[in-house]
Amino acid sequence: MKWKDIDFKEEAEQFRYTVVSFPAAVRFILRERVWEGFWTYGWFSRILTFLAILVGLNMIGDALDFFEGFKDNAIAMSFSGVTSFAQNLYDNSIGFLTDSGSRFLMLVLLEVIIFHASRQTLRIIAGKDSKAGFGDFLNAQIRMLIVSGFAWLMTLLVALPVKIFFGIFEFLDFLKPAFLFLIEAFFLGFSVVDNYQEQYGMSISESFNNAKEHLGINLAIGIVVRLLFWVPVLGPILAPLIAAVAATIVMHEECAPDATVAPPENVEAAV
Repeated sequence: MKWKDIDFKEEAEQFRYTVVSFPAAVRFILRERVWEGFWTYGWFSRILTFLAILVGLNMIGDALDFFEGFKDNAIAMSFSGVTSFAQNLYDNSIGFLTDSGSRFLMLVLLEVIIFHASRQTLRIIAGKDSKAGFGDFLNAQIRMLIVSGFAWLMTLLVALPVKIFFGIFEFLDFLKPAFLFLIEAFFLGFSVVDNYQEQYGMSISESFNNAKEHLGINLAIGIVVRLLFWVPVLGPILAPLIAAVAATIVMHEECAPDATVAPPENVEAAV
């Protein structure tokens, strides 16, 4: 599927449905105690989770930086010449590279949460065997490393023409943070949703093509992950847990044979 073939009306409905499904996903987590069994994958998974918490502590300032940058960009709307443009593009690119990279790194480190939550949720709502040992987790961890690396690279590549455009048309520069936010959110969402696709034997390329077909779902998942990462300490832990459960529920409903998008109040009844 090509980007130009996307049905944006359908994707908008998928986006809306995914967003309103999050409260039901939270209630599902609490009711089914999805977190139970997180530590059955060995000390390796615990070490990764601890490292993720440390990385998360360094990301606390992201929210303030984002809104401050948005404010500054809204004020600075003057054309400052080719030299200034090149310097700003370089500085912004370095910042975007390191900031977005840290968030994809968080997903790699927290794969144990995504892996476990996705499997547990699919076991409950679809009866799919969720038995998994350290070897299964290790394979999923390696795949997440590849997927997140690919997603991060794609984020940087897609963001480049956006940066160039707003570098040329500086009077529109106040819109740039929103565009960059959405680009990164989609690829963060893809990294989470891929855990669902993996359980059905999809390759990474097949999973990415499916992500484009369900752009609204992946974008909604990524936006929530991105926002929750701003919550100090607990955010990085809650983000993959809630996102993995919501993604699994919505993708199961969307991809099941003869599935239709059900009203949001029916999410809990369906699971």
